[in-house]
This record gives sequence, C-alpha cells and structure tokens, in this order.
Amino acid sequence: MFISLIANSCISFTGIYFISKIMNYDTKHEGVKNMLIGLLSGCLGIFLITQGVVVEEVIKIDFRFLVLILLGFYRLVSPLIIAATIIAAYRFSYGIDFQSIMACICLVLIVIGILISYKMVSLEKQLFRFSLTLNLFTCSIVGLSIYTSGTFSENAASAALLVVMISFPVGLLITVLNIDLYLINHRVKEYKISAETDHLTGLANRRAWEMQMKKIRERYDICNVLILDIDHFKQINDQYGHANGDEILKQFSELLHRETRDHDIKARIGGEEFGILIPMLSQSEVIGVAERIRNCISKHAFKLLDQQVIHISVSIGIANGKSTQLHEMVHLADDCLYHAKNQGRNRTHIHGGVEYVQ
Repeated sequence: MFISLIANSCISFTGIYFISKIMNYDTKHEGVKNMLIGLLSGCLGIFLITQGVVVEEVIKIDFRFLVLILLGFYRLVSPLIIAATIIAAYRFSYGIDFQSIMACICLVLIVIGILISYKMVSLEKQLFRFSLTLNLFTCSIVGLSIYTSGTFSENAASAALLVVMISFPVGLLITVLNIDLYLINHRVKEYKISAETDHLTGLANRRAWEMQMKKIRERYDICNVLILDIDHFKQINDQYGHANGDEILKQFSELLHRETRDHDIKARIGGEEFGILIPMLSQSEVIGVAERIRNCISKHAFKLLDQQVIHISVSIGIANGKSTQLHEMVHLADDCLYHAKNQGRNRTHIHGGVEYVQ
C-alpha cells in the first residue's frame, strides 16, 4: 500500500506541475484559461481516483485533494469549484454509499475552508504561512474522512495516518515550488511594467509606445494618432520650478486617462509631449475626443505644490487612417501639432487642413 500511495503522490505532483505552468501563462482570455485549469484539475483528480488504493474493500484512498491545494494557493475560485464538482461527480459513479458520501462531504469542506482562507487578512501576504495553513487544513479533513469512512477501525486509522504523512510533505513541496514560480513571475511582471512605464506620469513610455503600435497594426484596421504638447511648458518650469512642472505633468496625465477609453494607448513620448493611439473611431469621432481633451485641459484648475492654481492649454495634432500606415500617421500627426502651435496654440489640427480653435 505504501508503494502505491507514493506512486499516486508522484503522479499528482507531475500533473500539478503542468497545471501550474498553465496558471502562470499570461493571456487576455482569463475566463477560458480558468475553465481549462478547472477541467484539467478535475481530470487529474479522476485519474488519481482510478489509481487509488483500496483498504478493507470499502475505503478508496488517493491524493485527488492535492490539486485543490494548488488551486487554493493561487486563489482561483471558479477552477476550484469546477474541479471539485468533476471529482465529486466521478466519485459518485462508483455508487452512492456511505464512503462516497463522506468523500464528497470531505471535498465540500475543503472547498469551503479554502474559500474562507481567502478572506483571512493575516494570510493575505504571507505566502508560506498561507500554503502551510492550506496543507494542514486539507490533510486534516482528508485524514478524518478516511478514518470515518472506515467506521473508526484500526486499519482505517493507519490508512488515514499514512495518507497524512505522505500527502502533507508532498503538498507542502508543491506549494513551496509554486511560491518560487509565483515570485519569479511577479518580479518579471514588475520589471516589464517598470521597463515600459514612464515613472513620473504612470503612462506608457516611448519604448512601450513603439511596441503598442505593432500590436495595434495586428489587431485593428483603423487607428487614430493624437500627438499633444503642453503649451509654453518651459515657461512653467522657469517660473514655478521643475518640481511644480512635474506636478503639472502628473495632473495632465490623469486627465488623459479620464477622457479616453481604457484600451486607448496613452504615452509620454517626450518632455511635455504625449501620444494617444485610438483604434476604431471615425475621423469625426476622434476629433470630438481631441476637442473634449483640449477643452478639459483649458478649463481645469491645475494645483501647484503650494496649492496655487494655474491654467494651461494644449495643442493637438491628429492623423486618421489604416493601421498598416501607423508610423506614417505618427509623422503626420506630429506635423499637424507643429501647425497648431504655429497658428497660435490651444487648438486641434487634423491632417487635411481642418482646424479647431477655442
């Protein structure tokens, strides 16, 4: 029995490793990924049941619950419920008896306990303590379930103790390895964000701007390019100091966020120069967006560090066209921006000669 349980734990460890790789794969289709993780976890649980060990001809023991510990560690709700439902449904296929009912009660208690652990503030940022708690709780429930299913016999007690002795270190090893995976992926994401973010404004930087243009060419047929420049920004720096100039740039960026859609790309591409990529809007619609931004900037009360209020304006150049010509459109929008500045600033100019002035 001992050898069979070790083999079962090795199978669970291998399957869980591959599932954890999927968990750490970045994708925009999180719903699909979560469903896939739930289905794979449920299938692994079923496979582990088929490879389980029968004790006293009534108790079937295995390590199906280890996959639930993994899902719990990543705080995944829908995959956890999907996997538990699949495992419970398959367990009942062996027949509805006292042992199958106890096994399913065990699953329900594990799921409820894991969901409750998500709410425990003391475990929120303590990954090792969180994983230790999950393993202790889950192994205790499983051991109690096995002992109860065996009608509290001596053999059932031995089987329960053996399962706990094997599953606890295996489960702990799984979560410790996933702590490393989690921390590595977390650091990679932080470095990626840091490399692509303008640290003053929180907008995309020039590097990210170039990368996003490539993505937009692949995803959208039509795109608009807005190039914006704060009027007389050098005078603001000279008169109020660079610290106040930085404060103006921060507030300006917040307004750009507020006046555009989440999937529009906002970037700081120069000192006081900004760019916005707006896909799938018509020329008239993007003019409306640009004018809304310009009017919002001109009416907004910008606060300096000493709470003094000043007003600024912005000039905007626009180019509209096919995404395949995005680089050319950036140059056209830049030319339109200079035209707007040469014509008196605080205005919007679009390629083709149309100009809007406050």
